[in-house]
Amino acid sequence: MKTVDLPSGQLAYRDEGRGPVLLMLHGTLINGDTWRDVISHLSPRYRCIAPDLPLGAQAVAFPDGADLSAPGIAALIEQFAVELGLESFTLVGNDTGGAYAQVYAARYPARVSRLVLSNCDALEVFPPKHFAALQARVNIPGYLSVMALLFRSRAFLRSSMALGLLSHRLSGEDIHRRYARHFVASAAVRRNFRRVVRGWSAAHTLQAAESLARFERPVLLIWGVDDRLLFPLSLGQRLAAVFPNARLEVVPQSMTYVHEDQPAIFARLLEGFVAA
Repeated sequence: MKTVDLPSGQLAYRDEGRGPVLLMLHGTLINGDTWRDVISHLSPRYRCIAPDLPLGAQAVAFPDGADLSAPGIAALIEQFAVELGLESFTLVGNDTGGAYAQVYAARYPARVSRLVLSNCDALEVFPPKHFAALQARVNIPGYLSVMALLFRSRAFLRSSMALGLLSHRLSGEDIHRRYARHFVASAAVRRNFRRVVRGWSAAHTLQAAESLARFERPVLLIWGVDDRLLFPLSLGQRLAAVFPNARLEVVPQSMTYVHEDQPAIFARLLEGFVAA
């Protein structure tokens, strides 16, 4: 892990391999470690960069005044790209990270040579209905502390009320050890999460879609077919239709976290897309 000090706060990130750059964005309540298996496949031939965005599972919290709205996260990604000297890269986004990837590509298209989206918020779905109630609940005094207590339970983390809807493969112990422990341990990280959730709005993804209708660079959508509740295949098909130059690949036996459930397939599709 490396760190970089940005105007918004300190950002930790993984940076492995050499070659064409793949910048990978994760979703809410997880961190860049979610890309570990894809990185192990691709780092011999590509430079794989996976930041820990301040979405509720990072080790170090951002300041309370940081802008963690969708445009704010896009600006943070731009600060990060500038600091690392990344002039051009393939941008990869999953789950909430896919929404931020769309907003970034719409606002800062010059750096994005290719765009890869996988089971993510898009169009009028930001957030998905299953988690929409969070936007009201995070404002209830004590709610985040209750979440932290529940996140101590591996069984709860694996349930449909937490992250159990997102992966076939991840166990409750995996989720706690890799992701939830920082949320449990840090009130400041939980406050970052509250600001992130408050910043969810379909207005951002719909506005991005309008701009991305003119994004003529190659786009690949890698969609887990077992994700029927949060980001169903029909959403992926509609999102693919937004772009002038997009291809949709469907992955079996995978939920939202395609890269967790089927990392070898995800890596093969991603590598073939970039190589082409």
